[in-house]
This record gives sequence, structure tokens and C-alpha cells, in this order.
Amino acid sequence: MNTVNELRVSDQGLTDLAVRVSDAAERATAFLFDRQRADGGWTDWLASSSLSTALGVLALSCVDEAGYRSRIDGGLDWLRRNQRADGGWSMAETEPPSSPGMTAFAVGALNALDPDGSRACVERGMAFIESQGYDGIPGMTGPKPKTWPAAAPLAWWLAGMKDIEELPRLPVETILLPSKLRNKVSIGLPGVLALGIMQAHLLPANRLRRFFQRLAEPRALDWLRSALGPNGGIEECPMIAALIVIGLRKAGVGQDVEQASLGYLLSTQREDGSWPVDRDLEIAVTAYAVLALAEFGDVAGDPRLAPTRDWLLSTQWTTPFAPLSLPPGGWSWNVPSGWPESEDTAVVLSVLGLLGLTRDHPSVRAGLRWLNSRQNRNGSWSEWVRNSNLLNDKPCVGVTAHVVMALHQHGEPGGRRSPVGRALRYFERAQQPDGAAPSLWFRDSVHGTAKLLETYAELGRPDTAAGTLARRWLLANQRPDGAWPASVEVSADRPTAEETAWALYSLLRCGMPPGDPRIVNGMRWLLDRQDASGTWQPSPVGLYFEDFCYTSDLITHTYTLRTLGRWLRAARPHRAS
Repeated sequence: MNTVNELRVSDQGLTDLAVRVSDAAERATAFLFDRQRADGGWTDWLASSSLSTALGVLALSCVDEAGYRSRIDGGLDWLRRNQRADGGWSMAETEPPSSPGMTAFAVGALNALDPDGSRACVERGMAFIESQGYDGIPGMTGPKPKTWPAAAPLAWWLAGMKDIEELPRLPVETILLPSKLRNKVSIGLPGVLALGIMQAHLLPANRLRRFFQRLAEPRALDWLRSALGPNGGIEECPMIAALIVIGLRKAGVGQDVEQASLGYLLSTQREDGSWPVDRDLEIAVTAYAVLALAEFGDVAGDPRLAPTRDWLLSTQWTTPFAPLSLPPGGWSWNVPSGWPESEDTAVVLSVLGLLGLTRDHPSVRAGLRWLNSRQNRNGSWSEWVRNSNLLNDKPCVGVTAHVVMALHQHGEPGGRRSPVGRALRYFERAQQPDGAAPSLWFRDSVHGTAKLLETYAELGRPDTAAGTLARRWLLANQRPDGAWPASVEVSADRPTAEETAWALYSLLRCGMPPGDPRIVNGMRWLLDRQDASGTWQPSPVGLYFEDFCYTSDLITHTYTLRTLGRWLRAARPHRAS
């Protein structure tokens, strides 16, 4: 496998593959531009969620079960239609396997709101939960679902299947902590505060605790008000909106916040009755679209992307984000109620560079300042809060990789004591002995390892020890059919277009020949799975929690198209020689 002829497969074979890749890329590019909005951005489609849908209908029932009956019935019908053959519900509508955590939500909603009509579904769901050893059923022992441990019992309490004393205690007094401490809860804080207010009203407490609860409640409500976007959402997340509606309605306080969240919940229910976990990831996928198109030529001169540049500039946070004390200058995953965070700030900055903006541009300058201010003590980046180890706001290889590439692309220094140098030392510590680098926001290790390798390639250092280990791990974890991953710890046990594209792109970036049989096999696997419309089936690789994955059709599409473009770039000089 080490001779030049073997690595090239054959000149004719490479030429034939190039024809296929070019044709696939042309159809995928047409598909992408067909999805572009008039303002230059893109909107993806996130899979509907049994968790969000169950919480959504439970929230509506708390407000006005009779008045919202048609909407509730729509959600319950969706849950019944999406029950799996094994009796459970899965993490995303598009994929098995069933998850005990997701099943707990669906069972709770169906049992609460349609016990007679859903009796068979509930019985099958309970049987599935019992088969998984879930100890949420009295008298049973076994592992609890890892997803939203406070929210799953909440659904069962609303269904009359648990007593309120069995719910995990969420202290509204958290708001009384110094901001540097309470902010470490980050994206979980809205739910903690809303449910904490509810528990303060419904659960007994001693005199001292009651004093602090009364002191905390108005501050918690003010915090929630400060986090509301102009569309009534918080984090652009229907799941969060449902938790706020439930908590504040049961407590009988904060009607303005409750009504804003209710309005957002109603506006985000889909025609089929379901809700996704987030409304969409429009800023993120718009940036990914430009990254993909840049592999095929100069995007700065493409008139179709001039409005894209302007739209991305318009979505930058130009004021501080008060709830988490974040400075101005960052970008979110979507607007108007998404929160500024590190990864999408970095990706947007990289894209603005491709679209012709230099570090002298005020928006780029502000974004770079924002990123430099958010580095953790250990050299990494998290999404929102510095130096946190709670929930999903921990140091992350994938997030850090995007930040390092953005800083490098805009000419930030890379010395040992610089932010980039400190991040490289973090990579070395975070990388596992076998070369894998798990990523917090995507399942398993393909994404993190590929992004680590891509970063070293971007810096012109793919042959460092960390880069070499990452490359070896990726190649060792390729399946015989050419796809990734070889094994799956989370979600469906099958390879995906997303992970295959991430791996191939990074291997090509680090200099592997386009005719290497391992590259060729992977490319053929992707080509064989492009559908008639020019795109690829999304898979649940996005990870909100350990038991909760999601899909995004444009994450799948843009990263796969980007890989096709990179392969063609690598193949052209090879074929010409």
C-alpha cells in the first residue's frame, strides 16, 4: 500500500471517479442554492423530537387543555405514530434505536393527556423502559436515563405517575449566587430557575429556605425576562419554552414570561404536531454553506453570496449579553433568541475572511476580541462560560479547533504563549493515547479527531505527534466499506455521511493523496448515497446530551459537499501531472 502506483489506484480510475464527484458536486451545489433565502442565509431542518413534543403538549395542557386540544392531539398523534417496533421512542424521528429517556417523556405525555386512547402505546412503552432496567418505576433498580434527569420525572409527575417529592430539587436560590458561579449552569439555567420557582411554591421548606426562596423569586423572574428574545424564545429552544410555561403556570407567577414562552411554543409547533429541540441552526448552517462553496472557487466574488455576507454581519451581537455577562462581538447559532457562543463566532469569522473581510473590519475585530476573551485557563474554549465543567459548557476539542482556525486565518500570532499556542498544548492533553479526540457537541470521536487534524493541517503542521496520532486513529476506525465510524457508542449503529465527510476532509487537508484506496472507498461510499435530489440522509450525530442526539439536513449536506470540493481540488493537480 506504499507505492505511488498503488496509492493512485489507476489514472483511469481516478479520472472516472473525478467525473462522478464533479457530477455529484454540481447537483449538490444546485440543491444548496435552491435552499438559499432571499436575504442570503440558509435555514436547516432539525428532526422532530419526542422529548420536545412531549414537553410541548404537557405545557399546553397546563395552560388550557380544552382550548389547545387540537394542538395537543396533534402532538399526541405524532408521538403515537413515531413509537418504535420495540415499544420505545428514539432520540430523533429519523433513526432508531429507542432510548429509555425519550420513551419516559412520551409515556408521560400520553398517559397524562390520553390514557384511554393511548393505553396500548403506554403499556408497550413501559415494557420497553422495564426491559432497559430503568429505576424510575417504583421498586425497580437500574440506570436512570442520562437525558434531563429533572425533566423526565417532571413528565411523570404531570401524568400522575410520580409524586412531586420524587422530583430532583432544583433550587431557585441559584440566582442568589455570584454571577460567575450561577452562570456555569449556562444553557440549563432557564429550566432550573423556572422549575425551581415551581418547586418553591409547591414543596414544603423550612423557614430559612423559604426566606431565601422569596428573595430569589423576583430576581429569577428578572433573569428570565432578560434572556427572552423579541420572539419570546430563550435559546431558540421549544423545550426550554415548555419548561418555563410549566414551571411558571404551576407556580402562578411571572405571567408575562409565561405568556412570552407560550407564544414562542405555539409559533414553533410543526404542522404534523411535533416540535424540534431547537427551531433551527440558521447562522451555523449558513456559515457551513459558505465553507463548502469556498472549496470550489472564490466566494468573495460570487454575487449570490454578497447578501450572505451582509446577513451574517447583521446577526452579530453588538451589545453585551446580560444573562451570562458576555461581551459584545459574538455570534449565535440562530436569531433572535440564540445566545452568542464560541464555535459559531469562530466559524462566522472564518467565513467572513473568505468573503473578503480582513481583521481591520470592525465586525471582525470585535469578533476576534470576543474569542480571545473567552479562552479557558487550560487553553481550550467552551461555548459560553469560561472555566466551567457543568452540562454542555465544558472545554471541547471541536469548539477549540474552530476557534484556533479562525484566529490563524485572521493572522493572530501563534507563539507558545499565545492563545493558539496554549490551545495546541490543550489538544495534546485532551487527545487520548490512541489518537482519538472526543467532541462534546457531536457523538463519539470522529468529529473531534477530524477537527483536531484539520486544525493542524490549517496551521501547516499535520505531521506533528498529535496530527499523526489523529490521522492514524481515523484510518484505523474506517469501515471496510469506506465509511466512518467503525463502531458507534451513541445512537444508531451505522456509518453516517456526516462522520465520513468530516474524516475524509481532514485526511485530504493533511495531504493524503486523492487516489489512496482508503480515500477512494470513502468517496465512493458518499457518492453511492447521494439521493435523486442531490443531497444525503441526515443522521443523529449532533449531541445535546448523552441520551439525546439530533439531525440537521444542512449540516449533512454542507459538510459532504465541502468534502467533494476538497477531493476535486486535490485531484486536479494530481491528474494534470
